[in-house]
Amino acid sequence: MLDSNYLIINRHAAKFKEMKIAGHTAVFIGNDGKVLDYGAVRLGDKVYAVLCCDEVRNISLVMDGEHSKDVVTLLWLKEEDYAAACRQIGDAAGQRLSKQNRKINRYAEAVAEKLALGVKLRITDAAVSTNMVKCPECGILNPPGSEYCLDCGAAI
Repeated sequence: MLDSNYLIINRHAAKFKEMKIAGHTAVFIGNDGKVLDYGAVRLGDKVYAVLCCDEVRNISLVMDGEHSKDVVTLLWLKEEDYAAACRQIGDAAGQRLSKQNRKINRYAEAVAEKLALGVKLRITDAAVSTNMVKCPECGILNPPGSEYCLDCGAAI
């Protein structure tokens, strides 16, 4: 159970009290009223994907910077703060939030790892597994209507 909101950048966590949006930047304020170390996150053109999970009130930003591929994760204590943050971050980043399941952090890290290798991915929303199509080559489940496997690229 959470005791606070958390800002996690590349697995380094800090508690924050409030998030403010200034243009295309999210600024995270600590309990002392000061901006956290590394508490200003640029949301504009550096955001590759915005992933979220309503069940755990988690927003993960996959950043595609020139020299780094960061994952910024936000965990929200209160439902109403999470809902407001989803709207604000989506608008400031100019991105649609992609709904994911509880494995959101590992998924975000995997996307960042692919970006570091120069691989661009198509982000898909979490889906009910009964509607998914199994790849004949690798066995990974893909969204219905997929022509190619999202993992290995084989024709489905």
